[in-house]
Amino acid sequence: MEKKERIEGVRKEMGLFERILSYIPGYRGYKEKELRRETDRLVRMEIVNRLRVAKDFVRRSLTNPIIAQRIFNEDAWRFDALMSRLDRVIQRIDRAVAGYAGLFDATRVKEEELEMVIQHDLNLIEKAEAIKSSAESLARVKPGDDEWRRAMDDLISRIEELDLLVDRRVDILRGLVG
Repeated sequence: MEKKERIEGVRKEMGLFERILSYIPGYRGYKEKELRRETDRLVRMEIVNRLRVAKDFVRRSLTNPIIAQRIFNEDAWRFDALMSRLDRVIQRIDRAVAGYAGLFDATRVKEEELEMVIQHDLNLIEKAEAIKSSAESLARVKPGDDEWRRAMDDLISRIEELDLLVDRRVDILRGLVG
């Protein structure tokens, strides 16, 4: 979803009072930033939701107790690595700093830098969707065989890439204040 579409969608949700205030000089800029903060929160929640679905797919791939026992005997480290990395990245995104300084903060964010954050967040969503799709594919592979191990390793790699994107987001936001 494009940035303008997301902001427009949130704007349509404004009540009558907020719409009137949006015409008051100076208030509109503050309200736009509040809308962007809310959009940022919604984007991060969507990423987290996709990653939680991915986690559920991985768990469901091990519903057969006999297969699950064999995996835990032979590949427990691989499963543990995947789940712990997934948990870590979910927590980092869920608790991430919002995309700009708040209404009454002393620092302000430049618009072009905010655009960079929004583009980066789109990349995060796309990476989360790829992880979800990979986890769904994993659920269709016989657990414990070589194809499953390769799929698990690929999924771990994708999660590590997402984690690096989260690091990059933090770096971008550190440059935003000013």
